[in-house]
Amino acid sequence: MLRTTRIACVWLITLAILPMVACSEEPAPIASRPLPDARPTATPIVLPTVMVRPSPQAELQEGAKRVEEETASITPFINVAPQFLKDGYEVSNYRPAVVVFDYDRDGDSDLYITSNKRNGNLLYRNEGNGNFKDMAEDAGAALSESNSSGAVACDLNNDGYQDLYVGARGVIGDGLDFRSALGDDEDAARLREAIQDHLLLNNGDGSFTDITESAFGEDANLRSASSIACADIDGDGRLDIYVGNAVDEDWFMFDQPSHPGHYNRLYRNNGDLTFQEISESAGVHGDEITLRYEDGSPIMFEDEETGTEYEGYDPGIMDANGNRVADPSGRTHAVLFFDYDDDGDQDLWAANDGHRPYVFRNDSTAGDVRFTPVAEAMGIDKSGNWMGFAVGDYDGDVDLDVFIPNVGYHLRLFAPQMEPGGDCKYTERFEWGTCLHYLLRNDGTRKDADLGVVGVFPDVVSDTEVEPSPLMPPRSLDGKRIHPDWEVPTGLGAYDFGYGTTFFDYDNDGHQDLYWLGSEGPPGNSSFPAAGRMLAGDGKGGFEDITVRAHLLDIRDVDYSVLDVNDPDFNADRQRISNRFHLNGKGLAHGDLNGDGYLDLIGTNSSGPRWDERKQEFVPEKGPMFVWINGGGDNHWITLALKGRMGVDGTGSNSDAVGARVYLVAGGRTQVQEVRAGSSYLSMDSIALEFGLGDAEVVDEIRVRWPSGRTQVIEDVPADQVVQITEPES
Repeated sequence: MLRTTRIACVWLITLAILPMVACSEEPAPIASRPLPDARPTATPIVLPTVMVRPSPQAELQEGAKRVEEETASITPFINVAPQFLKDGYEVSNYRPAVVVFDYDRDGDSDLYITSNKRNGNLLYRNEGNGNFKDMAEDAGAALSESNSSGAVACDLNNDGYQDLYVGARGVIGDGLDFRSALGDDEDAARLREAIQDHLLLNNGDGSFTDITESAFGEDANLRSASSIACADIDGDGRLDIYVGNAVDEDWFMFDQPSHPGHYNRLYRNNGDLTFQEISESAGVHGDEITLRYEDGSPIMFEDEETGTEYEGYDPGIMDANGNRVADPSGRTHAVLFFDYDDDGDQDLWAANDGHRPYVFRNDSTAGDVRFTPVAEAMGIDKSGNWMGFAVGDYDGDVDLDVFIPNVGYHLRLFAPQMEPGGDCKYTERFEWGTCLHYLLRNDGTRKDADLGVVGVFPDVVSDTEVEPSPLMPPRSLDGKRIHPDWEVPTGLGAYDFGYGTTFFDYDNDGHQDLYWLGSEGPPGNSSFPAAGRMLAGDGKGGFEDITVRAHLLDIRDVDYSVLDVNDPDFNADRQRISNRFHLNGKGLAHGDLNGDGYLDLIGTNSSGPRWDERKQEFVPEKGPMFVWINGGGDNHWITLALKGRMGVDGTGSNSDAVGARVYLVAGGRTQVQEVRAGSSYLSMDSIALEFGLGDAEVVDEIRVRWPSGRTQVIEDVPADQVVQITEPES
């Protein structure tokens, strides 16, 4: 049975009923203002006595560094996927997404999970008390003929209900790329049905209507979608859509000098449920990858028909129907809208596999959408196998930092790859490539002579201390395992492969923690054996690996009963506490599924072959979902549900408040978060903002910077509740 540690109530806040709400056009940044010295005494909240579940406590390994607060017991997460999702907890999809959203607006978190062709997507309605019911068929959201991949939920018509944009990918093994779906014959129509993205309009009555054709016409995306995000890119109060495309799975190779990808798509919202595709004119559709020979010269291919040359892309490769494969572009795995330069508009980031990450500064004006590439000027343009995004203030300095997972240390166990290809095993040999993650610390902005204001985000991954777990430390911590041709990785750079990732405050102590999962191979594959990492943040920039103690391994049937390496009954292999038992992690999202104020995690895994060691063969297997329910605790919390004014009277910010930034002051600490639609790899976190408050029972101040530019300040708000905040009138 799921436990609720504190009773959540809902406090409706509007400008009319709260005189302490203030608005100003250009407020001083909250980070630059002193914390309040005194606040009026709030009316105390009387809460019922609640039993706290005891947790198993890992004893210390001899010589392990621990301070007293780090040895405190950890209440573990509990995987309830089989109970919550029933038959749907195992999914047939190589790139499964999970979206956490409230599709029926009943105040709790529902789930949307994507499947491959003929299996149907899943729409789980949260009915409370741990009950979830699949409503996809009844709601018109199953898309059974779609080879679905990434998805996002955003209110595109500002009616107060989140709509679903569902991406799709090429069909594995058919030898056909998207150009083979452009014809008028039946084969092209069948392929188009499988690989075309879909837009599902939320009707507000629990059902959806597929409006793809009327919304996009001939511009509907047929390229292989990966991750999708929404934001108001031009300040008109309407959410626009960016689709990150990778490549058809049949050409998803890394050992060739040609590394094709698919162009990305940017759909501008016209306000009438139609969209204009503007990626090329806006400067965000993608560019040629960087792929060089050892002497630094580019690897070029010539188009025999036009004479055009491309770096890292061979236009002579054809699919089974004789159509050209892919585009001269990177393979985008993850996309992110994030106002990194604090100028009030939404900038665009993209994580590319076998290419450099993109950072596009939003330089749009009314009627003219324009983005400027600034990653090179920011010094974060190394080629890698970039796969996700997490945004959070991990070091407590009241700005937002960025984590981008990569392959990790794994390839440094082997000799470098000498033959050119898109794998970082080759590109890491050069100054312009890396296999290690990025941890980009936000140090503000600077003025570039050519580009103007750009972000200052130094990569501190190798300098970031992580207290390792004695139960399952990375193999890279033993420097003797690293191939002599490579430098031994350090800090957070010594950790594993990742796809889906998120910053969140797992224990509500006011510090951002980091989780990621991912692998690129089936269970039993030894190339990238990774089973997830949960790093508890100290609020000052350091972490402790608590993955095993938190029961967050992406592994089936783990035995967590003995978690003391000095106990003779501890046996990592027998208990399946080892990366070699890894699944094939992909999507990840967080949300409070049971309403107890503590964030839960939902992870997806690829379906596909599993290595059967006994029979020495691969056997087919569905990918299991993990729904990790947070064990909770005694720390206080507050959840903010923001509503933009477009959903009230057609003015101001978008209804979902995507792009709003919130500064919260409580217990002598200032925290910051942004509302975003589209998170990490394939998936989407809840748009509700959950802040851990530690032992603070009252929030001193909430300051909201709305996308419209309006600012709202609310003071003296009691903890342990969900607070709904509506954007004030201008």
